[in-house]
Amino acid sequence: MRDEGDPLWVLNEYRAAEVHGAGAIMRMGRLADSAELGSNLTRHLRDEAVHAWLWTKAIENLGGEIVEVDLPYQARLGVHYGIPGSLTELLALTWVSERRGVTEYNEHLDTLDVTPAIQKTLRAILRDEEWHVSYIEEELLRRMRRDGGVQGVIDRAMAADDLAMADLRGGEAA
Repeated sequence: MRDEGDPLWVLNEYRAAEVHGAGAIMRMGRLADSAELGSNLTRHLRDEAVHAWLWTKAIENLGGEIVEVDLPYQARLGVHYGIPGSLTELLALTWVSERRGVTEYNEHLDTLDVTPAIQKTLRAILRDEEWHVSYIEEELLRRMRRDGGVQGVIDRAMAADDLAMADLRGGEAA
């Protein structure tokens, strides 16, 4: 059961997001249409797996247990976006998801009750997350130069992000 006040639940949500993200990145890797994108997605996949492990370790170090998160953020994002039909749509969804992760992790760092161990984990993960946002944004910009419709895909992904966050926050706008 969700309890936003329970730090272990929040860490389980983070872990679930990283696990879900790893699955999406693995699928995208098979669709990569350039060597550079394929290389970046491979590095990104590694990062997601490491992040999931770091959250697992943090939960266990705090005496908690891994619990299943029924509808992590990415699943809600997908509900509001629909089934992506192209690599560009997958990239746009991943970009908004990574941006959301950076925002959430930074907000968590700004809270007063964050333990030094969790601060260290957040900072380590944030370095990777910021790179994820950057390389995907560069790829989307390359695609935008070739196809003016890419901006509409990004806008649709951002609207789905707002709705997914409203779901997570009990209906309030993101």
